[in-house]
Amino acid sequence: MLQSLSPAAEALLEGWLRPEITNLSPDDINERAYVILPADDRHLRRLGIEVIGGDPIVLVTDPDRPLGHIRITSPGHNNVIAFDNTDWRGACTATFRLLGSDCLVVMNDIADGYVQLHDVLLRSHGQVLFWGIGATAVGMSIEMDGDARGCVIGDDALISNDVWIRNFDMHAIHNLSSGAQINRPACHTVLERHVWLGQDALLLNCQSVGMGSIVGARSLVKGFIPSHSIAAGTPARVQRQGVSWGRSGNGMTEAERHSIGLGPAP
Repeated sequence: MLQSLSPAAEALLEGWLRPEITNLSPDDINERAYVILPADDRHLRRLGIEVIGGDPIVLVTDPDRPLGHIRITSPGHNNVIAFDNTDWRGACTATFRLLGSDCLVVMNDIADGYVQLHDVLLRSHGQVLFWGIGATAVGMSIEMDGDARGCVIGDDALISNDVWIRNFDMHAIHNLSSGAQINRPACHTVLERHVWLGQDALLLNCQSVGMGSIVGARSLVKGFIPSHSIAAGTPARVQRQGVSWGRSGNGMTEAERHSIGLGPAP
């Protein structure tokens, strides 16, 4: 699918290319004309990409279009970071730290959208981050643990200031009598398409937020949030169902309604 991908990373990516997450198919990814830019290529800096450690494989679809300001640290081996930047307007600011090996980051078309990722930390091997078409963020961080675990940001997600996604509790919690670990292991975290995360939301060991849903500001989310719902609180609970949101203050567009399974294509 992509150059130098490990079989595990490829399998994860293919499994997430489904309609409730993205308009992209495996064929769409396969047909992209990616250009490989070596980590020590001076041309990377002209695009706004700075590799400050390691030797990642950087792929772009337009070797002449600036992406913004992106810093990459990759002490692991065979890590791939792919940017579909054909229509980008240079409005991405991000820091990626890939500590493991055989990891994959796929940043899809954001066009004139704004993406600010304070820190993306992939701590283990074979991890995958998928950033959907048109998804935007005004300041978020992602920290993933566990081999072959992934984080998926679906198409047209809207992520507010200072959101954190962590797929684990940071440390093990043990029952002192039995010695058993009682907290859940690291999971996949999947935001389906057209999800809105409010300011300061924390997704901690959250497996899924369904398409079209809204997470309230300063909410703590674990487990699953169903589609077409509002969840808020600490811990977050579903407050209302049969709802969604629009980027415009004038309401949802027909395209937005169609994207979450409501109504025909405009």
